Amino acid sequence: MGEEKQPMDKIEDLIDGYSDFHVHPDYSKDACGSVDEYCQKAIELGLKRICFTTHYDADPERKEIDYFMRVDGKLKVITPKIVQRYIDDVKEAKKKYSSSGLEVFVGLEVDYAPHIEKDLKGVLSGLDLDYTLGAIHCLDHTAITASSEAYKYFQKKTLKEFIREYYRVFTLASSSGLFDSMAHLDGYRKYGLDFYGKDIMVAHREFIEPALEALKRNNVGIEVNTQARRRGQNEFYPSREILSLAKKAGVKVVAIGSDAHRVEDLGKDIKEAASLVKDFFYLKIK
Repeated sequence: MGEEKQPMDKIEDLIDGYSDFHVHPDYSKDACGSVDEYCQKAIELGLKRICFTTHYDADPERKEIDYFMRVDGKLKVITPKIVQRYIDDVKEAKKKYSSSGLEVFVGLEVDYAPHIEKDLKGVLSGLDLDYTLGAIHCLDHTAITASSEAYKYFQKKTLKEFIREYYRVFTLASSSGLFDSMAHLDGYRKYGLDFYGKDIMVAHREFIEPALEALKRNNVGIEVNTQARRRGQNEFYPSREILSLAKKAGVKVVAIGSDAHRVEDLGKDIKEAASLVKDFFYLKIK
């Protein structure tokens, strides 16, 4: 990844309430809205920057569930050619909308699992991306961030077992050298809060320190993800407590993202999240 393209080189520029760095166009199988439609909406909203982060899910154990991107309205098995089609589409938008004052970046949200780390390194090293966002969506080949699967996983695990395993895998992802940033640090709250209750808000305390150390040691940032609000939760991902721990550990918030899967969710709560980050990390709001 060339230095001139790396969003983290301009951290404060991204934490400005006008940059959305977690956006899913319809290449993601669970999203709708084309790259063009998102760019047009970004201009309408007055955004300065938008980074597309289409899902890249490549666990062979889930090949019949996740191993797809949508191209021309049809789900197709992920191949290098399909991924390149997505990258080319976003780069075309970058040229098309530059005259409108919108900066367009191309990224991927990559679902990490230890058993596919070697394969991910091979794939990602060959892609011309501006931003690579790591995520833990699955544990034991089960999607903890999907309503159709999460509760099946939770029923087999105590809260302590769940959170211990999550942070073990998160720490490995942060140490892998694959990612610029890790997505929705405590995104396990998405369905875990309903299942386990409020104890999940403090369950990180016993397990998060190695994860934060790995982020700092490997110069991997975190995002503030606003999707939690749209799920009726009071705190963004991560929570204020985790943000405070991240700051103490020297971990940087490098981006804010709506995690939009629909055009109408682009930019949601971005300005509030930017104010929160500036309060935590820069002491004052510009």
